[in-house]
Order: sequence, then structure tokens, then C-alpha cells
Amino acid sequence: MFGNNRKTIGVFVTQEHRETQRSLTRGICMRAKELGYNIAFFTNFVEYEELQYESGENSIADLPWYESFDGIILLPDIWYREELLEKIFNNIKKYSKCPVVCVNRRYKEFYNVMINDDAILDEIIRHMIEDHGYRKINFLTGPTDNSVAYQRLDAYKRILTEHDIPVEEDRIFFGDFWKIKAKEAIKLWFDDSKEWPEAIICANDFMAITVCNALADRGISVPEDIAVTGCDNLMICEDFSPNITTTGMPFFEMGVEAVDKIHRHNEGLPQQKDAIMNAVTKIRESCGCKQQRYAELSVKRRNRIVNEMDVKEKDISYNAFMSIGLTNVKTIEDLDQKLPSYVNMQEGFTSFYMCLNKQWDLYNKDNRSEHSDCEMIMEFGMKDGKKLKKEEFSKPALLAGSTVDDEPQIYLFNMLHYQEVCFGYTAIAFQGFEVYKPTYQGWLINICNALENIRIHNELNRLVFKLEDMYIKDELTDLYNRRALDILGRKYLMQCIEEKSRLMVFTADMDKLKYINDNFGHASGDIAIKALADALKFAADDDEVCMRIGGDEFVVIGMDYDEKKLEDFLNKFHEKLDHFNNSNEYNFKVKVSCGWNITNPYKTISIEDCLIVADSKMYQQKYEKEALRLKHMGEFNMAED
Repeated sequence: MFGNNRKTIGVFVTQEHRETQRSLTRGICMRAKELGYNIAFFTNFVEYEELQYESGENSIADLPWYESFDGIILLPDIWYREELLEKIFNNIKKYSKCPVVCVNRRYKEFYNVMINDDAILDEIIRHMIEDHGYRKINFLTGPTDNSVAYQRLDAYKRILTEHDIPVEEDRIFFGDFWKIKAKEAIKLWFDDSKEWPEAIICANDFMAITVCNALADRGISVPEDIAVTGCDNLMICEDFSPNITTTGMPFFEMGVEAVDKIHRHNEGLPQQKDAIMNAVTKIRESCGCKQQRYAELSVKRRNRIVNEMDVKEKDISYNAFMSIGLTNVKTIEDLDQKLPSYVNMQEGFTSFYMCLNKQWDLYNKDNRSEHSDCEMIMEFGMKDGKKLKKEEFSKPALLAGSTVDDEPQIYLFNMLHYQEVCFGYTAIAFQGFEVYKPTYQGWLINICNALENIRIHNELNRLVFKLEDMYIKDELTDLYNRRALDILGRKYLMQCIEEKSRLMVFTADMDKLKYINDNFGHASGDIAIKALADALKFAADDDEVCMRIGGDEFVVIGMDYDEKKLEDFLNKFHEKLDHFNNSNEYNFKVKVSCGWNITNPYKTISIEDCLIVADSKMYQQKYEKEALRLKHMGEFNMAED
């Protein structure tokens, strides 16, 4: 994969902008580069509960060519949609033959990198009891339908029991791992409770920070009045005041170990199926421990925060300008011209490729082929600041040949879609070991919206063309009608004048159509008309315009004709008519009179002038046929007498 003859690990991760995911993917990237592996991240955004949008995002499961991976890493715990996770698992089992590593959820058929989540809070809870002597400890856990919430609650109950501290149900509150329920917990505990807790242990960091803010709103200081701790070890805990005592999974190290498991497997080295990692506890200020804060560390953190805010502010501004700039984009060429400036605006991109299905704007979601070896086109590509040419390639390769680089490559793949309709995907490489930036989703949505605008514009153009086509098309024969004589006939005439080529006008009139209608019915008359039309279409194989301009009157206009080309046309025309007449499928024959005119047109000539000449020859032929028929009838009558 990626054309550089290196082994490739596919990583399936959702919500890459989350801090825990970013920490783990950094570990994966660093170790993969050290070992010489390519990494392909397949990610999506599915937190809005917008089913049509999620349907498009979930197409990421069908993007990769699973057979080409030399290893797969999965983070099942963070995929919010079990049906999507199941689809990925099914594709892995059906197509891949490489080692698979699951992070933080155990699957017996795969390798696993785990942490003992049952014990993740043990050290913090013991620290609160043994080092600080707290005994009135409240616990804020997660939702009632979340297994992690119960794991962490069980640890609280177990360790309190170990220290002969009674477990009081009114000290336990089921939260939401977010902010709303945390505020409700503080209201309940401090409005209705006669006795304040000495400490509040929270099952995640977001709730811990919310608890600290809610207590501050009541004039209660942390940790002077009440100690607070969290769980997950988010970066914000270090920046918050007071610093939050917390514990968390060593996601960076877990990413490193996941890559190592794949490498050991590929090298045939012995290893355990499961790797159990230890939680990392950070003792800080919020539990009551006094931490000495060095001036250098404070300055470094402050500078980091200021820099992050500056980058976010610029990216938000760039995205806004991008959204405005793409509003009036109507063609893919317009988008191609605008994208270089928007890519260059974004700091941290080294490569960006927009890969589209070859007929992306004609996409029909009902005909999507899953795991299909379809043809793609790199519609837009930038590598190291330089724009690449468009290039076609096969989907299993994921990237076009011009993107190949000998060094280990790390790409993030996202679907390009509008709601459930998918156009293709993007591949992006970031600098260093980062594989995401927080504003990338908004940036990507701008491109998706632009593609949808182009698709709608193209669809409207096709609809207008279809309506125009219907306006100048004959419903019975699917030939052009008389209206097309002015539109297309004039166009062909002008082109012949400009190119100094010869114009051919051919006219045909069916003989005895009234006889067929009167004796065999109008349905048979329609069959006869369509037979003549089919013969004209059969003979016209060089961009001629075939028209039915009346009931049984037909015109053909062609360019760059000579007598030999006309002879070939007439032979094919009569061949097709003879085939119909000789089939004996109907009780009538289709006969026709023809006329034609080949001329070198000049500026003052009109298409009607050319028709007059052709019609005169056609009527001459019709007159001669009628005269011959009358002559035969006269001879027959004389013989009878």
C-alpha cells in the first residue's frame, strides 16, 4: 500500500480530535516510524445523532482494501455506533489475514492491549483515605447505562469497605461524564444535605472540573474546603486552577505497544496475547497536596496555551473565509483553483489529496458497491506545497502513483460526502506525529459542501439539458423534431462554413403511409414510422442529426460529406429497411422516397435553401415512382382488355 513497498498498518479510530485518541495515535505514529511501517488512519465524526450525516461518515468502513494491510489496530471502546464497529469487524474477518490488535476492549480472537479499568481509581481513592484521612467521600460516576461507570463505582465501594468506611447511597450520584449532571450533583449534595463531604471523587475529568466550578460559584474553595479528584488525565487538568489530581490510561504507551504486537507477530517473535498496562496517577493540588510550581514550567504551559489559542483563532478565521470563498463554486475546476490557497493557509499539512469516484456527481446511493475495486481520480493534490496533476488510479491503492514516497508514510483518511451521498475521500498527512488538528472537521465540511453545490449545479444543468432535449425530441421515434432544424441545423451549417467543409442534407418521405394506417391501423403506421427512423439511426454513424419534421417526413444533416460517404449512408439505410421488409413480421412494407444535397455552404445560404434542393430531388423520385406505377397499371389494364 502507498506504493513504497513498506508494510502498512490500518488504524480505525473515531473522534480523532479527542485528547485520548490523539495521545494514542501519537504513540502509534512514533513507534511505526521507528519500525519503518506506513500508517493509514480511517476516522469519522459521529456525535451529532444526524442519521443521514452519520450514514455518509460510516462509509469509512468500506473504504480500505483490508487484504492489503500487514496489521490492524482498533479502538472499539470509542466507537459510539456498535453497528458500525460490527461492520468493521465483519470486513476484517472476511477479507484480512493480518494480525489485529484491539485497544482497551478484549476480543479473544485478536491481540489486546488492556488496562485494568476495575482498578484505575484504586490509587487515588487510597490516597484520599490513607494520605489525607478523608472518610466522608462522595462519588460522582457516569450514566446508569455505562459499564465503565459501574466499574469505577465498584472500585469506590470496594476500597471504602476495605477501610471500614460505610458505603452511603446518598453519597453516590450517577452523572453523564459531562457537565450538566455534575452541577445537579452539587445542588443535591449541598442544598439538601446537612453534612458536606470532605472530598468528591469524580469518575472523569470533565465532571471534576465542573464540580470545582460549581463549588466556586457557592464560595466553596478547592481543596481548602473540599477536595476534588478526576479520572482520565486530560491535559486540561494540568492547566486548570487548582490542578486536578487525576489518573488515566497511558494511551501513548498503549499505542506503542499495539504497534509492537503487530511487529512481533510479523517477525515471528513469541508474545502474550494480552498486554496489561498500568494506570498513571497524577497527584496535584485539588486533592489537598501542595505542589511546588516552578516558574519555568508555568511559563511553558502559559505559552503553550497562548499558542494554541492563537492557532485556533487563525484556523477559525481561515475556515470562515474558506466557507465564504466556496459559496459560489459551481464547477470542479473552480474548486481546484481555490483549494491551493486554502491548503496553504492551514499550518501543519504536508500533503493533501482529494480523491473522487470517477462519476462522483452522478452517484446513486442505491447502487453503491461495498468493498468494490472501483476507479478513482485524484482530482486535487498538493505535496510539500506543490500542486500535482490529476491522476486516475484504482481504489485498493488508496493513493495515486505520483504521491509515492520512499519514507514511512502516515495518512489520515476521511470520507467526502453530503449527508448519506459519498463523493470519495481525502488523504492528508500532518507534520510530525500529529494526525489531526481540531479545526480540520470544519475545513473538511467546507469542501464537502462545495462538492454538493457542484453536484447540484451539474444536476440542474443536466435537467435543463434534458428539458431542452425533450423540447426538440420526437417522442415516437426519439429523433429530433422540427424545432431542432433551426437549432442544430443552423449550428451544423455555421460549423461547415467556418471549417470550409461540405454540408449534406438528406430528406426522406414515406410512401403510402395513409394506406398502412387505413388498412392495418394507426399502430401499424407507428411501427412503419419507427422502422424508417431506426434505419436512419443505423445509417448515421458519424455525428449526423436525424430529424422527424412531420408525420412521415424525415431530414438528416451531416458534415464533411462527399459522394462516397453519401453512398455508404444510403447503402446502410436501405440495408436496414430491407431487413425490416424481408422479415415478414408485418403485413406491410416500408417504402420511402429520398433526396439529398451536398454543398459547400457560404455565409448567405440558409438551411432552408439546402432543404429545397434535397426536397426537389425527393419529390422528383416520388413523381417518377408514381409515374412508373401508373404506367404499370395502364399496361395491366390493357392486357386485361
